Amino acid sequence: MAEKIADLLDSVDEILELVKEMDKKQKEIEKRIISIAQPYRLILEKVYIQGKTLVTVASEMNYSYREMKRKHNKALEKFEKL
Repeated sequence: MAEKIADLLDSVDEILELVKEMDKKQKEIEKRIISIAQPYRLILEKVYIQGKTLVTVASEMNYSYREMKRKHNKALEKFEKL
C-alpha cells in the first residue's frame, strides 16, 4: 500500500513538472507573438491562444478563407524568424 502511494506521489510530481514546463513554453510563445506586427499578431493570438479555427478568424476579420490561409502562413513565417 505504501509503495503504491509513493508511486502515485512520484507520478504527481512528474505531472506537475510537465505542467510547469508547458506553462513556461506558453509564456515564451506569447512573448514572441506580441512582438509580431498586426494583423499577423491578431491571427496568431486568435488561432493559437484563443483556439479559434481559421474559418472563424477569417469571418471575424472580414477575410476570405483563402486570404486567411495566406495571412496565417505569413504570420507563421514571421513567428519562425524570431
